[in-house]
Amino acid sequence: MSLIKNNFLVLVSLLVSLNMLSQSMTNDQTLDNDYLSSKTTPVFKGYKNTMGSIYANKEFQIGSVYKYGRLVASNVALRYNVQAEEIELKANTSTSATVANVIKADQNISVRILNDDFVYLISPDKNQKAGYFMVISQGAELTVYKKIIKNFVEGKESANSYSRDVPDTFKEKEQLYIVSSSGGLTKLPKGKAKREKLFAPMANQMSTYIENNNLNLRREKDFNQALDYFNAL
Repeated sequence: MSLIKNNFLVLVSLLVSLNMLSQSMTNDQTLDNDYLSSKTTPVFKGYKNTMGSIYANKEFQIGSVYKYGRLVASNVALRYNVQAEEIELKANTSTSATVANVIKADQNISVRILNDDFVYLISPDKNQKAGYFMVISQGAELTVYKKIIKNFVEGKESANSYSRDVPDTFKEKEQLYIVSSSGGLTKLPKGKAKREKLFAPMANQMSTYIENNNLNLRREKDFNQALDYFNAL
């Protein structure tokens, strides 16, 4: 009887463990899917007779999704709808799906599309709604983001037979933003002197580095090089 009782207890213990594991897996799966909103959107191909695109890249590209810094989806097809401030998702780039999911607009959710990281932030610019910013450089003292902006410019019909129609166009421009260790999100100043002040905690080292490398801080490439060096100090 003792042996039968022991076997029964082992069986009950095993069943309880399996049930707990099943619940844990179900909860994890629920959490993993929590990055998707309830919204879906048609896989839009673009406006006819219009130059440019409402997307950062009109083609879906391979990427990953993170929530609280934890990977929750990988090898999925993503694209950034700049006009709607939405990240669209399909299972993969080869699917011919006509509908895509939309990732939740949440500051705790970020995405990587190819080698570009996007985070959802609240813009300090009253004329700029909250949306996705590309991470250019991230450091303990200074982080730089790039905001992609798409402006619609209405086309014009030609006035005579000697000129051509000008099509509707989505013109793209970019604005850089910074976050310092002591402040919030602000536009990156354009002037050389103002940009140099951002490196004030390491002014001597940065001045020498900028001079030795002949960097023009008004140029984005040069500023980013100086920023990487600053964040590494």
